[in-house]
Amino acid sequence: MWLDNASDIDILFYEPYARIIADIAKNEQYNPLTVGVFGLWGAGKSTLLKLIGEKLKSQDGIICVTINAWMFESYDDAKTAIMEALLQELKEEVPVEETKKKLGKLIKRVDWFKLGTKAISTLAPVVASVATGNPLPMLLNVTGSAEEIGNTVKNAANSIQSLKDEYWKEEDASNDESTINNIRKFREEFSDALKSDDIKNVVVMIDDLDRCRPERIIEILEVIKLFLSVDRTTFIIAADENVIKYSIREKYPPMNGFDVELDKEYIEKIIQLPIYIPELSAKDIQNYLLLLVTQSYLEQESFKHLIDKIFEEKRTISGDVITLEEINKSIGELGLNWQDGGQTAFNETAKIIDEIREIVASTLKGNPRQAKRFLNTFITKRQLAKIYYGDEIDISILAKLLVLQKLDNDLFIQLNEWNKEFDTENKEFKEIRTKVMEGNVDAQNPWNTSQIKKWLECKPVELEKYRLEKYFYLTRENLKRSSIDESGFSKNTKEILERIGRAKSGQMVAIIKDMEKLRAEEIADTFKVVVSKIEKGEMKFFVVRDLFLNFDAYKGKIVDAIEKSTVPIKAGDMAALRTMYNSDTGNMNTVLETMVKRGTLTDEQITEIKEQRKS
Repeated sequence: MWLDNASDIDILFYEPYARIIADIAKNEQYNPLTVGVFGLWGAGKSTLLKLIGEKLKSQDGIICVTINAWMFESYDDAKTAIMEALLQELKEEVPVEETKKKLGKLIKRVDWFKLGTKAISTLAPVVASVATGNPLPMLLNVTGSAEEIGNTVKNAANSIQSLKDEYWKEEDASNDESTINNIRKFREEFSDALKSDDIKNVVVMIDDLDRCRPERIIEILEVIKLFLSVDRTTFIIAADENVIKYSIREKYPPMNGFDVELDKEYIEKIIQLPIYIPELSAKDIQNYLLLLVTQSYLEQESFKHLIDKIFEEKRTISGDVITLEEINKSIGELGLNWQDGGQTAFNETAKIIDEIREIVASTLKGNPRQAKRFLNTFITKRQLAKIYYGDEIDISILAKLLVLQKLDNDLFIQLNEWNKEFDTENKEFKEIRTKVMEGNVDAQNPWNTSQIKKWLECKPVELEKYRLEKYFYLTRENLKRSSIDESGFSKNTKEILERIGRAKSGQMVAIIKDMEKLRAEEIADTFKVVVSKIEKGEMKFFVVRDLFLNFDAYKGKIVDAIEKSTVPIKAGDMAALRTMYNSDTGNMNTVLETMVKRGTLTDEQITEIKEQRKS
């Protein structure tokens, strides 16, 4: 099995990125600096941070710590929590006792911050109720004896006073500049703590920021910028930039009448050096799949030697995929060691993966995490097949069906339905396969996409000759309409979906134009989400109309989704329906009749639509 953790071995060949970022972090002239390592979920950002950490840990004067932002998701005050965690980490790492003392003092300062937040939110109202001369209503909610209640009030008042005495500025705390001065004080003391001959730079790597809620993401970014970004510090933040932008828009919505990209400007203010991890190409994913399989059967040190050889020979940047023959040749030349029984199992698994990896790679959208998940599913199903059916299962057929399910779950379900009519062969599947291969299928037929054509060519080609009940039993959890996994969507797809979600009618022309520039796979992913939202009645009808008019290949799916929706048509949707009807009366006639039967359209409305066409 392949765990979804940062890898100890650089199978993604991110070493050049790690080297560049580590060199920047070591350079004293560049700090304070915040680096953004941007990539989609599952792109390997954690692995890259681990590689950077490995390069920095042996450098004199460089202190490197890693903070997982997701750990602070449940904290009421994430700002103070992350400040305290960082200071504690640094206190353990710094070699000088005097610096440890200074950091310990700063930790107490953070404690005062936390106490202030708690006192103000829980105890201060008690003090306030006493101060007004009417404590009874508030005290009714405080359990305990009169003495305990008195101590609560006293402690609350003392806590707030201590905050002012110990840390808050001596001036009136109601002064608007008090917060600014507190930030300034903390920054000065933190900067002073790092002024040691033994500290050249403190590198703080923030991982999993994009797993946090929007408000937490903003809190953590702001605490870095306001409190912690001082001389001799470099912050490296790994995240999906789209998630950060979304969080910024949630916290700071666009201002009416101002054409300002607040999300972009905010990120530019916080992060001085953005570094983008590109999506892996289909060729890269093919290599990655084969290397993951190889890793599972070689001893760890042997696998490291293999990766080093591939990197040195620059095979990853050549124009061709790494072949199974090349892998076996390198293993022999290097005299690498297999795990117990590894070579036989490797030959069987690698042969199957080698046959399907081209089509699998095209479905994974350059995402390493998705590659691991696919292989884990395959290995698990293969083990189940052994338990249930012994040697009766052809593993290549199982792998091929898993690929179809990944490509298009609807077609996977359809193949299962056709298989129920199997006598001597699966006639329906044979007919569609033959027509597709001969080019005799309507362009809008979902079996006629480039990916499905490649899938049909995978071995065994004549799948209609096999009864598939056992295979579908092994994969029966997929024989229902499942939720859409957007984690493997490309950046372009996610941006288009976001624009569609907040689109106004006048913006659709530009959105359609940009959609038409997407790859076929990206358009297909976009429509997976759109069609699902149409079914749920969550898509604005002017969007439905424009997609219907401009993407003929998806008219059928749009029509089906409208028919399945149970949400009644509003008066404002009538114009869009009318335009769709005028554009394609044949398709829309059936849709309108179905909508009347489902109660989402009235007889009066359908008459209005059709009468409008006559006029």
